Amino acid sequence: MGIANRRGVNRAKLMALACGALLSVSAQAAEPIRIGISTFLSGAGAVFGVPAQHAAQMLADSINASGGINGAPVELTFIDENRGVDSVVVEYRGLVEGNKVDAMIIGLSSSICLAVAPVAEQLQMPTVLWDCGTARLYEENQYQYVYRTGDYTPSNNVAAALYLLKTHPEVKTIAAINQDYAFGRDNWAAFKDAVKAIRPDITISAELFPRLGTSDYSTEISRLSAQRPDVIFTTLWGGDMNTFVRQANSRSLFKNSILVSPNGEAALQQTGAAFPDNAIVGVRGDSYAFSPVMQDNPEHAKFVQAFHEKTGAYPSFPSYHMVQALQAIQTSLQDWNGERATLKTDLLAGLKGLELNDFTGHLVIREDNQAMEGQLVGTTRSSPDHEFKVIGDIAIIQPELTSPPAGELSQEWIKKLTQDAVQNVQLLP
Repeated sequence: MGIANRRGVNRAKLMALACGALLSVSAQAAEPIRIGISTFLSGAGAVFGVPAQHAAQMLADSINASGGINGAPVELTFIDENRGVDSVVVEYRGLVEGNKVDAMIIGLSSSICLAVAPVAEQLQMPTVLWDCGTARLYEENQYQYVYRTGDYTPSNNVAAALYLLKTHPEVKTIAAINQDYAFGRDNWAAFKDAVKAIRPDITISAELFPRLGTSDYSTEISRLSAQRPDVIFTTLWGGDMNTFVRQANSRSLFKNSILVSPNGEAALQQTGAAFPDNAIVGVRGDSYAFSPVMQDNPEHAKFVQAFHEKTGAYPSFPSYHMVQALQAIQTSLQDWNGERATLKTDLLAGLKGLELNDFTGHLVIREDNQAMEGQLVGTTRSSPDHEFKVIGDIAIIQPELTSPPAGELSQEWIKKLTQDAVQNVQLLP
C-alpha cells in the first residue's frame, strides 16, 4: 500500500472515530427526561415504598442502558411521603415551579393523590398516580393532567368478595379489622357492600378500626377470637399488617377463621411462616412474581430475577405498580420527536387511552383517566421452594366484573351486584 493510500485510510479512520465520539457525546449530552416520584422512603409505609423505589430505579437504569427514551436518558428524583401531605405538596410545587421535572409519578397514599391532583391541574403538569386507590379521585372531579395507571378501591375489594363467595359459599359470618382512616373504611365499605348485595343473609359480626400505626392488637385479637367468625377481612397494610399477622398467629386467631386480605400479597414475604395457610389474598392488579400466566414471559422472568438479585426479595404489587407508571410514561413517548417543546403535550396525548400489555400484565386507561386491569386473587399455601407462603388456586377476574363504568358511582354500582358475577369467576387450571 502506498503512502497516499495509507494517509487516506488513516483519515477515514480518524473521521470514523471523530463521528463515533460526536455521536457518543451527543447521546450523553442529551437533556434528560426528569421525573419526580413520591413514595414512602421511611416509616411503616417504607415496606411498600422502598421496594417500589428500587423497581423505579431498576427500570430507569434499563431504559438508559438501552439508549433512553428516543435518545433522552431518564432522571429520577424521589420525595418521601412519610413527611406528610402538606410537605409532599410543597415539594411537588417546588419541583414543578422550579422547572426541575417534566413529569411526576405520585402517590402511595390516597390522601397525597387527592391533595396533589388539583395542584397538577393548576400547574398543568403531567402526573401519573401509581398506587393510591381512592375512588373519589375521578368520581368527584375530572382531570386533564392526572392519570392513574393502577387499579383502585372498588376493583380489588369486589374481586376479593367474588372470590370468597365463589370458593366458600358456606360462609355465614364476617368480621373486619381495618385502619381508622379513609383507606381502611373505604375498602371495608366496598367489600361489605359487595358481599351484602350478593349474599344479604351473611352476618357482619364486628367492625374494628384501630388507629394507623397500632403496635399492639391484643384487644382486637381477643374480640375476634371470642366471636370466631367464618371470615376476618382486613386491608391493614405495611408495618401494621405485618404486626397484626404475627400477633394473630401467636394466638392462633386464624385456626377457625379465614383471613381475607385484598392487598395481602405484599405481606407474604415479610411475615414468612406467620402468615396463615388458606387465606384469600389479592395483589391489587394482575401482576404476581409467581403467576402461572407469566411463567413463559422472558421479560417477566428477567425482571423478577433482577429484582431479587438487587433486593434479596421478589417484587410484590407495589413494585409492579411503580413499574407500570414508569412504563406508561415511556410508552406514551414512543412517538415523541425528541424536541423539549413538545415533550409534555406528546406525553399527555400518549397517556390518553393508553394500553399496556407486557410483563406487568394488561391494562387500559379508560376515558376518565382511570386504568382498568384484571384482579389476581388466590389462596395461600406453603411452598417447598420458599420460606414464605405463595398463592395458589388463582383466579384473574376481569375488570368489567369488579369496576363500575366511567361516570357511575362505585358505591351505587356495587349494590347492584348479583350472583351472576360470582358464577363468572373462573379459577386457572
